[in-house]
Amino acid sequence: MAKKKSRKHKISKRRDPREGLPFSENVHRAKIKVIGVGGGGGNIVSEISSRVQRFDFVGANTDSQALKELPKKVKGFSFGQDLTGGLGCGMDAELGERCAKAEKDKIRRLLEGSDICILVATLGGGTGSGAVATFAEISQEMRSLTVGIFTMPFAFEGERRKQIAEAALEKVKPFVNSYVIIPNERIFRIIDQKVPLQEALSAVNKKLASTLEGFMDALALPGLINIDFADVRSTLEGKGRLAYINSAEASGTLKAQEVVQGVLVNPLYDYTIEGADRILFNITGDRNLKMQEVAHMSSAISDYNPKARIIFGIACNSRVKDRIKLTLFAVGCSGGAEKPKKDKNRPSKLNLLRRKKLAQVRGQKEEPLHKTRGEKTKEVAVNKENPPAGGQEPPASEGKEKEVKPVEQNSRVRRNALEVKKAVDEELQELEKKEKQWDVPAFLRNK
Repeated sequence: MAKKKSRKHKISKRRDPREGLPFSENVHRAKIKVIGVGGGGGNIVSEISSRVQRFDFVGANTDSQALKELPKKVKGFSFGQDLTGGLGCGMDAELGERCAKAEKDKIRRLLEGSDICILVATLGGGTGSGAVATFAEISQEMRSLTVGIFTMPFAFEGERRKQIAEAALEKVKPFVNSYVIIPNERIFRIIDQKVPLQEALSAVNKKLASTLEGFMDALALPGLINIDFADVRSTLEGKGRLAYINSAEASGTLKAQEVVQGVLVNPLYDYTIEGADRILFNITGDRNLKMQEVAHMSSAISDYNPKARIIFGIACNSRVKDRIKLTLFAVGCSGGAEKPKKDKNRPSKLNLLRRKKLAQVRGQKEEPLHKTRGEKTKEVAVNKENPPAGGQEPPASEGKEKEVKPVEQNSRVRRNALEVKKAVDEELQELEKKEKQWDVPAFLRNK
């Protein structure tokens, strides 16, 4: 018998069409699905799809008419139409939830094979607010990494819509690994208030598209230091954690300083990466990217949260000639970005209590706590010009003849300086004891 010729198995390689760099076919490439749930989520995904490559985009809705308006690149996914008759859910989040739960098997088939599922919804309506938690729950059951990008309603949309949005957010948190919150009010920080609404919302979508593109580039493009799916998985481990995702570009001699400043401050968020314990970032530049620039960006991010577990990648791309693009993904943010500045003229809590006790001991009415020094000066001047009736001290002889009565609550009794000082000292000592107790945890106070 003729011997069969042995075939040598070769690892087929192809080139990234944008960079011309080869990569192996057998390397696992993460399948990322971006699903806009509801009308608002579908609109965001539709605009992002025209700017970002290598994602699978889906618009999920109960509204048949809205699904027909999706662009070709976005796959329409209908659900719950037996309950809505092919219409939307209005502001009925319970109806949206019932629609999603009635189609669990259909949603499961949609999410099959996804490594990362990014759910986008504008909370406050009916379909997005009601159905997004069910989509997230099924995604978790299928062991896909689940990330939520949620916008919160404008203030002018009313208290009811705000309540629906907040309730939906609390319901979806346990089913996502991480989530991003974008309050619509923050749009006014990146556009003028006279800009038309559609253009304003488009500005937000452009920012999201740039960020998601940078996130995808970090996973797909080969580099000097690669970020792979295992890195993303280790960053996203856990449930219901607040995340920060942003991307920035800069050029010029100070591009390293400018890009890191741009990525650490996102005007669309009301929080920063403060408190994050896992940080992933990717630096993309041309072949002239300097070591000093990389060191500056890395140090600025790590110095922000020294105890965080940090994963980073570096890629060279001819498309970003003379520029640097930095994409940052942080998980576990505390959500306390903008700390209120302390008012130097406002007394501390303990001082407020001291003033109150001091006023009681002296038998005086408590002064309003918000008065400024200038207001107090004016009051003193007025009192000098117009002394209250009967404000003169009684003769000494009359005071001696009167019988001394015990002090009643809320009564006004004049005391000499020594008595006042002794009473105040006793009250302050008592306050200091209580202050020490406040600083000690309850379970240690009885030991």
